[in-house]
Amino acid sequence: MSGVPVNETSAGKRFSYAKFIFMSRFLFSLLLTTFLCTCVLAQNNPPASYTPRSQAAVLGLQDAQVLDQMMFYIPGIGSASREDLLRQNIKSYMMPIRQVPDLNMEWAYALTGALEYYLNLNNNFKDNLSPDYISLNLAALGRRPTVEDGLRFLVQNGTVSAAIVPYGSPTIPPAVYSVPRHDITNFGYLFRPETRPRNRVFEVRKALSRGNPVVVELKTDPGFVNLRGGEYKPAANTTETHYLTVVGYDGEAEMFELRGSFGRLWADAGYVRLSYDDFGTLAQNGFVLIPK
Repeated sequence: MSGVPVNETSAGKRFSYAKFIFMSRFLFSLLLTTFLCTCVLAQNNPPASYTPRSQAAVLGLQDAQVLDQMMFYIPGIGSASREDLLRQNIKSYMMPIRQVPDLNMEWAYALTGALEYYLNLNNNFKDNLSPDYISLNLAALGRRPTVEDGLRFLVQNGTVSAAIVPYGSPTIPPAVYSVPRHDITNFGYLFRPETRPRNRVFEVRKALSRGNPVVVELKTDPGFVNLRGGEYKPAANTTETHYLTVVGYDGEAEMFELRGSFGRLWADAGYVRLSYDDFGTLAQNGFVLIPK
């Protein structure tokens, strides 16, 4: 021990200390680099369970739980009272019955009628919306537009007042570019053709109990458009498809009330009643709007 020079011992200590500092800094830099790389990879490659967009960003809600959360509850109309659970009707809040000039536009009239309901609920001035604006825009698809095309168009573009694009208008005037559009946030599939009949009835009742009209695709017989009388009983051959809006139900009578687009002389002043059983069989698709 006494033979080791003091200056060499000090140099060895300084070397060990410098080596310790170097290794500490190296390990810290390595750990920091690893952490940052992990964060970048996590951002660029999210796990399979991560959903970058909300369910509401998907056009056409099909998940029952998500739709139940997104569906509107209309204060003053929708109610959980025993009386309103037994029967509900929003017919008095709808705009007057109109007559579609072309049966190929029936879905557009049903959609704008439902959107008018939400738009005019809290407004003293009742605005008519243009179904022709929707159908004229979709005429360039190269095929016959469907109700689902119309719903997507309402989400992405909306429609305008019927004062700008009147009923039966052959063209879209330039004035549409300087007027407000009326659109929706989304729409939901209440039921599809594979849905059980009793579940179709249940989902429509639930939507109406919250104050929401339901647009339905209905199979009918050829005499449907000439119907007279308040109740519809289908014939054997239900070969036609029509688009109506369910506006009410009566739990005691087990009937729905639907609004057509065939004018005030059709059925019962433009409305028709259909039993739960017939509705469950004839209604193929049901849609509810998610308004803004």
